Amino acid sequence: MNSKTYVVTGANSGLGWGSALLLAQMGANVVMLCRNRQRGEVALAEIRQRSGNPNVELILADLASQASIRRFVETFESRHDKLHGLLNCAGIATFHRRVTPDGLEVKFATEYLGHFLLTNLLVDALKAGAPSRVVTVSGDDHRGVTIDFDDLQGERSWNVVRHGKQVVLAKILFTYELARRLEGTGVSANTLCPGLTRTNLARHMPWYVRLYAAIRFALAHPQTPEEGASHIVWLATAPELEGVTGRYFVQRREAKSSPESYDRAVAKKLWEMSEALVGRRFD
Repeated sequence: MNSKTYVVTGANSGLGWGSALLLAQMGANVVMLCRNRQRGEVALAEIRQRSGNPNVELILADLASQASIRRFVETFESRHDKLHGLLNCAGIATFHRRVTPDGLEVKFATEYLGHFLLTNLLVDALKAGAPSRVVTVSGDDHRGVTIDFDDLQGERSWNVVRHGKQVVLAKILFTYELARRLEGTGVSANTLCPGLTRTNLARHMPWYVRLYAAIRFALAHPQTPEEGASHIVWLATAPELEGVTGRYFVQRREAKSSPESYDRAVAKKLWEMSEALVGRRFD
């Protein structure tokens, strides 16, 4: 693992932090993508100290900003010529609809479109590091919705639950389409629901949402960030998964995602709309 390089998004907390720590403990070169410098530097110091691995670095980027993502990729490529794994872990909790400086709804922009752009901009580095893997955290709460192309970002009608489910579905559709487009390159793409994990995503939500989360955690006995991250890292590194691509997992068990997620026409349309929103085509 000490010859392999991994990028982990959202690496200052939660599943991203847990994934970065586990990879560092395995001896990998880890690039932490974090939005906030102070929190990123604290997490970087802790991961280096706990893992004993000095080959962990921080590169700042805000996944809600396309310009920031492009700067991240430029910085990464100036330091590394190969990438062996990209772990798309970053998440954001929203309640009211908010818009980024790019004019996009913030959850859609951060969790889906930001990862769409980042992944595609890193494809050449992933191909150079092949066999390599893209692992995107999605979830099992995508069921029962379809992609509403007429209201992709909740501009006409905002429902926080439905929108969140649509974003998760978009990440799964993206993974399957990416796997098809990268077939034969040595780059695999898979997605997973890591299971209920205790994170601090709800910290900025209304009090009653935080209360609900606290009660749910008390009753359900969630995983620690490291326990949840272990499934992500397994999908990114396990030798027995080499060549496995275009699959959905619940923790370490391959599973079926929703029927809507296998609609190739929807996946292709979403990909093309995403290209339009980032202003670039990806073959």
